[in-house]
Parts: sequence; structure tokens; C-alpha cells
Amino acid sequence: MKLRIRGNSIRLRLGESEVAQLAKDGRVSESTQFSALPGNQLTYTLVTSADEREISAKLADNEIKVTVPEVLGRGWANSAQVGLKHEQRIDGGVSLSIVIEKNFRCLDPRPGEDQSDSFPNPATGAACGPH
Repeated sequence: MKLRIRGNSIRLRLGESEVAQLAKDGRVSESTQFSALPGNQLTYTLVTSADEREISAKLADNEIKVTVPEVLGRGWANSAQVGLKHEQRIDGGVSLSIVIEKNFRCLDPRPGEDQSDSFPNPATGAACGPH
């Protein structure tokens, strides 16, 4: 699972095995270790929940936890739908954009990047659109 943070937006991109794990177990998680110090890592987790009515994100104890309603998450995982998006309202008129997507193989090879778990790119072999 890849995490992208930019301004007030977070984007999770999941490979095929991670989408399958989410559909089966209702949870997928990844961590980035910053040093050898205990607890000096960032964990990002995507879970489904039967109790939630909308997509939400929370930050606590070095973990970004994104929760998706179970029906919505499993439906997305078992379909051709590419992504889910939600604007989480924050006080003061600010919102957090949350995007969850299936990760597609790049059209142009990227040296050193493992794309073996990425979904086949639907644009493979397609002609470029007008410039």
C-alpha cells in the first residue's frame, strides 16, 4: 500500500493482493520505520467497519487509520471501480480529502520500482488522447 500526503489530502493506493486482503480480512496495514528507536515509525491502516456510515480518517499514536463502511469497501474491492473519495469536514470550514485507489502499473517503466502487485493498467496499448 502506498501513502501520499499533500496539503489536506491523503491518498492510499493498494495493489491487487492488498485489495484482496481488505475484501477477505477487512484490514490492510503498512509501516515506515524512521529509526531504531522504539515507536519511531508511522503506520497507515485501511479498515472496513460495519458501524461506520462514511469514509473517515484519524491520526493517533503514530497511525493514520482510514475507515470505510464495510459494504462500500467490500463492494469496491470486488468490482472494477478504481477508487473511493470522501471529503472529511474539519472545524473552521477546512476539510481533509481522502482518496482510496487501486494501484495500476505505470505505462512507462520506472527503474527500481516493483510493480508486480499492481493492477494491469487499463490504458495499456491505448493511443494517447488529443494534446
